[in-house]
Amino acid sequence: VNTSIQKRIIKCLDDIQTENLTAEVLVDLMNDCLDQTDDKETIHLLLDLAHFQPVAEIMSKADRVEEWLEKIIQLIESSQFHVGYLIKQRAKRYNKKVVFNLINGNDLETLSYETLWIRVQNTAGALSALGKNGETPVIGLLTHNQLNGVLVDLACLSFGYRNIPIPLNATAEHLSFILDQAKITHLFIGGKTGFRLWNDIHQNHNITIIALNNPDLIHGKVLEWDTFLDKRDQSQDFNLDQKMASVSMTDVQSIMYTSGTTANPKGIIFNQINIISKRFARGLALPKIGPNDTFLCYLPLFHTFGRYFELLGSIFWGATYSFAESPAFNSLLKDFHLVNPTVFISIPKRWVQLYEMLEQDLDLDVTEDALIQTTLNEITGGKLKWGLSAAGFLDPDLFNFFQSHGINLLSGYGMTEATGGITMTPPNDYIIDSVGTALPGIKLRIAEDGELCINGTYITEGYYDENKSDVFKDGWFHTGDIFKERDGHYFIVDRKKDIYKNSRGQTIAPQKIENLFQDFDSVKSIFLVGDGREFNTVLIFPDKENASIEFDSADDQVIRDLYSSMILSVNSFLSSFERIVNFVIINRNFSAEKGELTPKGSFKRKNILENFSNIIESLYEKN
Repeated sequence: VNTSIQKRIIKCLDDIQTENLTAEVLVDLMNDCLDQTDDKETIHLLLDLAHFQPVAEIMSKADRVEEWLEKIIQLIESSQFHVGYLIKQRAKRYNKKVVFNLINGNDLETLSYETLWIRVQNTAGALSALGKNGETPVIGLLTHNQLNGVLVDLACLSFGYRNIPIPLNATAEHLSFILDQAKITHLFIGGKTGFRLWNDIHQNHNITIIALNNPDLIHGKVLEWDTFLDKRDQSQDFNLDQKMASVSMTDVQSIMYTSGTTANPKGIIFNQINIISKRFARGLALPKIGPNDTFLCYLPLFHTFGRYFELLGSIFWGATYSFAESPAFNSLLKDFHLVNPTVFISIPKRWVQLYEMLEQDLDLDVTEDALIQTTLNEITGGKLKWGLSAAGFLDPDLFNFFQSHGINLLSGYGMTEATGGITMTPPNDYIIDSVGTALPGIKLRIAEDGELCINGTYITEGYYDENKSDVFKDGWFHTGDIFKERDGHYFIVDRKKDIYKNSRGQTIAPQKIENLFQDFDSVKSIFLVGDGREFNTVLIFPDKENASIEFDSADDQVIRDLYSSMILSVNSFLSSFERIVNFVIINRNFSAEKGELTPKGSFKRKNILENFSNIIESLYEKN
């Protein structure tokens, strides 16, 4: 043990709110730690120092983020600093502070950091008793967001049990595939959707089921939650310290399945280095967030933003994670007032709904900014200052609106393969249509065809049980997304495989054009056609409930004039070869059941072109 380095770390902790702590002091300390000690306790103490918000702010202001993060990652690897040590460290430092808010109606229960760590250890002890004949269990989670599911997840991540959060939007066929491919031995199930999915296929699998709630509703060999926890008393040989010390930093720790256009979902593998390095990277990207922040969270924990950014991010920062009672908008409005969040991460729709609430109460064109901000604070609980809109397009006007009224709403782009985020708007540096700049710790390169390629310590090493994949080439992961870059900011153009050329060889990005229709209330869905064609056309499924005309009584010409005017408006924003020449109103929406949509709601373009081929051909008839 290098006591002199320990003393210097402790002094830095004492100086953390003073001007005595500088980037130079911190970097010198980091370098000496790397050169002079391999003591795990000393290194973990330095990593504890590195998580503090003032340290991230010092490094950000000194423009030494990348240098600092590179040294942190070296220490993470050399000292085996995994999720278990992170939670143990936070429990010691934050002790009685609230880590989880649990909402039930209008009631609020809380859980402290100290209690969380005790319950994670108890859950890990029970998991150890599940193994038979010396085999380590492989854990699956099929549940909505709930505390018991989180305890299982954190216990697995802390003590090295491989675990697989399974998307609740999986089909029965895909669930069976995941259970078989990942070799799951024990499946924790909670909630009606999880019950239904399992009950549809239970006869095909010999897996032990642990009910997170309502065991009577589940088919198969079912173990109740309390009975499962009692198994920790049977784990006589389970030594918590030894188990934590044996956790591998590089083995597959977790598999997260993502849907795509392929026949079966892909299992994206993560190790402890992926998971922990991303937390420090995100902390350096958001140097103003810290232990005084409260997250209101509804994003599913089987997705990376919910699991890694919100859940593990809250714990990393020493902040508070609030389980939203429901993702429904009205329920979230109630939760805003119960927990008074400072951070809210959401799909674009929720930000649109917040804006529409303000529009109902105020004339935003003439109301003073102070009153708008007061009303917005009343809606969101009074403390909301950070937001992130992800997983879809949000109008730049809304970004600017919220930023000018007290909420620093950020844009971002990410993929499961990158443990979530790849780019993010730097605070106070929003540029219209940009998804931000590269997060710390990741390298971005745009290939000759415009495809974004990424490289870094928190990028997955591959897909589970898949030896070869054409998306991994020469150490770079190829995202399949087309980008352009300007002054360090990145702009999405389209999905690579969705880009096509017209009959003149001109390149067209359909999503860019389709997104221009998002603000029209009368359009529910729209699909651009034009691959190899002389000109572009669109299939439109109308939103009859929100349309400006009465569909049932309007004649065909009135309906056609309505949509013609929309297309004329959109065409004014397009180059001549991108413009829409013809359209048709279709009598049904695009359907996942007919193979036209992925579980995420993205178009399967080839299938739509086949299913609507007769209608499409009529759009190109000479008349």
